[in-house]
Amino acid sequence: MFPAKSDVSNLAFANQATGYYFFKFDQLGGGGLNALHIASSSTTPPNYGDVSTTTSQSGTFYITETGGRGYQDDAILLVAVKGKNSGNFAIHIKSSGYSWTPTGVQNHQPELSQITYHSGAVDTTFTKSQFVYGSQTWKPAGNNVPSDYPLYYGEDTTDTTNLWKLMFVDLKAGPIGPNGDLDVTSLTDKGAIKVDYTIENLDTVVTFNTYAWNDNTTQGKGISWTNMLVGTGSSGYTVLGTDYSDRADEFPTIIGSSPVYHPPKTSFTANVTSGTAPLTVQFTDTTVQSVKTWYWDFGDKGTSTEQNPVHTYMTPGTYTVTLTAANGQGLSALKTQPGYITVSSGGSSSGSSGGVGSDIGGPGNSSVGNGVNFTADVTSGAPPLTVKFTDTSTIGNITNWAWDFTGDNVPDSFDQNPAFVFGKTGNYTVKLTVKTTEGMVFNRTLPDVIRVVDTSGASGDTWVFSDQSGTGADSSGSDQQQTVDPARAATMTPAPQGTSGYSPLGTKVAEILLDTLIVVGVVGAGVILWKKM
Repeated sequence: MFPAKSDVSNLAFANQATGYYFFKFDQLGGGGLNALHIASSSTTPPNYGDVSTTTSQSGTFYITETGGRGYQDDAILLVAVKGKNSGNFAIHIKSSGYSWTPTGVQNHQPELSQITYHSGAVDTTFTKSQFVYGSQTWKPAGNNVPSDYPLYYGEDTTDTTNLWKLMFVDLKAGPIGPNGDLDVTSLTDKGAIKVDYTIENLDTVVTFNTYAWNDNTTQGKGISWTNMLVGTGSSGYTVLGTDYSDRADEFPTIIGSSPVYHPPKTSFTANVTSGTAPLTVQFTDTTVQSVKTWYWDFGDKGTSTEQNPVHTYMTPGTYTVTLTAANGQGLSALKTQPGYITVSSGGSSSGSSGGVGSDIGGPGNSSVGNGVNFTADVTSGAPPLTVKFTDTSTIGNITNWAWDFTGDNVPDSFDQNPAFVFGKTGNYTVKLTVKTTEGMVFNRTLPDVIRVVDTSGASGDTWVFSDQSGTGADSSGSDQQQTVDPARAATMTPAPQGTSGYSPLGTKVAEILLDTLIVVGVVGAGVILWKKM
């Protein structure tokens, strides 16, 4: 950003400046916008300049002077470049004009014998790194509030997505105007400063402004004047790069006209587009035009509103990625890349980097030894059953979570502590997969941890349960059969994982009553729920 919105004691130049330059904002004496101009040609004075927009990457414009004093001791070129450009962006500036040694006499135009013409007073190539001010939407301007004054005609300085980097170049020449004793028609380019430019590798936009420094005037010593860019008398020069070459109407040249905006040309890249699950991908928005908001759809139910998000694909498959980008005017465009990301199976590994730890904890992946764990606020009930899951893992540095509630190996949530609605009856296996900052992947599967039982049609039926204390079909434990209210059955606490000997065909009650009862499921510790036919 420009160092201040008040006086700046020592302006930084991209080349060696002629002297110590003081930038003055509070020009109560009258310095400001009426004397200095940018013109596309060196016409007969007075030359009040014009507003030009071009796609030509090389060209010429002129800095003219029409003030009452008839001169400016030295001119300064402000070069502003918009947004993102390639690293090998460069601009060559050649200035040609008159210079002189200030006499110290206030408001005194130099005499003909005191001025010397220099072809190539500046003849230098500047690179991206020399644009040291910004990013910002405004230029400093004499009598005006700096944050409100545009860099080019028609600019909306309130659009904070339209950001520019600034560079100041001492042109080492001063413009001479017609309001003095010199006959400017006899001077080269009629006393104007000629500026030749050549731009390389411009993707966005470059716009030129000018300033003037004086040694001794009514307004004092320093930089006070710049070209006007609001209303009648505006002048400026803008060059469009490759990604703006079809958007000239966003940079109007007719005084009184308004910009015509277009949506951005949305584009993006990914650092990797294929690999094994879980695959972490860094997406980068490469849209060159100004963007205010982003919406990413990663194709696996995941989304993001970041500009350059990181997303982890937990499940093998092929995914289409879409980015919708909107500019400061609310105009949006989307870019879709079908089948952009391909994720293959990562195989089995015990917490290895880049692989899915499907063998962690042994068969069933349900041992507590791997550090992955979770709880549920309810584990049984009638549909629709809403269950709030809480990650209680003890592994450190977890960055990603993927929950599978339906056993289809497709993540249903990427939240750390999600809620899920089970709409149909049945037993549901839940799997949680986590990934750490080190790239280690672990998971835990709890088989049949959620049981959804439909009790709506149980009226008039007999429900029985067994509190059998033995294990297996050969158990000698006693059997007890009781009638139980379906509502009670639906609220019983599920059997803990690892309980053995209570599968439906592993109990005497199942063997005895198989011809008259159907198994509904296990709903309690050592409890088997049946429904009479």
